[in-house]
Amino acid sequence: MSSEAKHLAEALEGMFTTSAHGWFSSFVSAMEGLTAKQAASVPAEKFNSVWGVVNHVRFWQEAALLQLKKQAVDNEALGAANGWPGAGSSEAEWQTAKKRVVEANAKLAAYVAGLSDAELNEPLNDSGQWHTRHHLIQSMIAHNSYHTCELISIRNMQGWFFDSL
Repeated sequence: MSSEAKHLAEALEGMFTTSAHGWFSSFVSAMEGLTAKQAASVPAEKFNSVWGVVNHVRFWQEAALLQLKKQAVDNEALGAANGWPGAGSSEAEWQTAKKRVVEANAKLAAYVAGLSDAELNEPLNDSGQWHTRHHLIQSMIAHNSYHTCELISIRNMQGWFFDSL
């Protein structure tokens, strides 16, 4: 394991699951405290629901893990051809969606933590997309951060504020 891989894994996990940093909200804290009905609600035209975003982030974390392992990504098997699985309707489905996104993030971070510097800098494929594992991992950190902000915005639009820090 390289120190850079450890740093990237800590960023994936820490920024996703804890607000202990004190200067931003985590993805987990931004999705907590909502009922299934609230999570499935879309605040306005051309917006997503919290639940839709949770499923989208889970989808791409699972896809990224497969890409990092240089395995084929079957979008349908992961839940959506376009990367945007829909939302469910029951409280049990909502709890499962929240658990699954946290588990997907933990698996991704655990895999990243075990990479060597050579593996981090290895090209992923010949197409040039994502270039190296390092590039894909950094893209996932940015992707998670973007969608954390989206969750907060959706909540705020609907008046579902939360004590984030």
